[in-house]
Amino acid sequence: MLLCALLMTISLAWALYDEAIGQRPWKSIQQEFVSRYTSYLRQIKPNAGKSEQEIKETAEYQTLDEEAKTAIERVRPEVGEIDERVNHIQAQLNAVTDPFQNQRGRLTVINYNIEVAKDSAKAKYRRESERKKQELVEVELPDGTGNVTVQKLNYGQLETLYNNLRDEKASLLGKKAELLKEPTELAKKRDDYLKHHLTGLGPAAIDGLIRKMDNFDYSILAHQISVTQYSIVDRCQVCHVGIREPLEIKASDMAPGGPGKNPDGLARAFVSHPRRELLEIHNPERFGCSSCHWGNGRATTGDVKGHGRHRFWLWPMFEKENTEAGCQQCHARDRVT
Repeated sequence: MLLCALLMTISLAWALYDEAIGQRPWKSIQQEFVSRYTSYLRQIKPNAGKSEQEIKETAEYQTLDEEAKTAIERVRPEVGEIDERVNHIQAQLNAVTDPFQNQRGRLTVINYNIEVAKDSAKAKYRRESERKKQELVEVELPDGTGNVTVQKLNYGQLETLYNNLRDEKASLLGKKAELLKEPTELAKKRDDYLKHHLTGLGPAAIDGLIRKMDNFDYSILAHQISVTQYSIVDRCQVCHVGIREPLEIKASDMAPGGPGKNPDGLARAFVSHPRRELLEIHNPERFGCSSCHWGNGRATTGDVKGHGRHRFWLWPMFEKENTEAGCQQCHARDRVT
């Protein structure tokens, strides 16, 4: 009886622990969200209601703006030369593309005939292919000074010219991207500073959000989406708590060390929906989340199951780079998706 009593006590303790904590990992996630979001709200409150012009006049913004402008001015001459060269190459590409593709299309047809023909017909099509490759085609190539040079090129010369122009253009654009890397990063840093301090909400609205965090409801039902009409039950927002907050939340805003620090995995889970305008025409209260993004919208015990990465779940969530693949489920017949 003593042994049974001990086993029953241990089982009861384990069951209570699993019920309160093991099966409810979202509670600690939500507590982390409340802590980080409250910290972020308190930080932005002093700037709440300020106009864009007021923020742009601050010393911090002026410094960031000056750094961005200096960086772009430093590379402007070289970028201008690259743009001029790329425009010239593009004009030549425009001139050579149609003649080259027309010849390539005709050769493709002839090569297909070679594959399906028999005996003497195959030899005839091979001779026709060689004649077509040696056929000269007139191409009017702009020389960059407003004049046009007429050249007669066979298929091999057309292909070489076309590929060389494309390769040169790609190389120049890669060099331009490398030159603009630092100016782009500095401009983003400046713009992020403005976005971070331009909240779009007044102090009273910020206070309202802080009070909401003080009275946060940690139950599943408070964040669950239920659409009885389509048998949808989604609990994605149990963990992705900030997805529909009125403020635009970035991962850096929810960093564990405070806004502006290095974000972790949770910080990235707390961000706003990246395409908020889509939520206006695809209301989550009607469509849920997993109907578009896939994954297991009902799972709450971990991101592996919730994101549908479990080996027994047939519909894993779309990868970040393929997020819009879900649109095809409803919009496959649209003219433009």
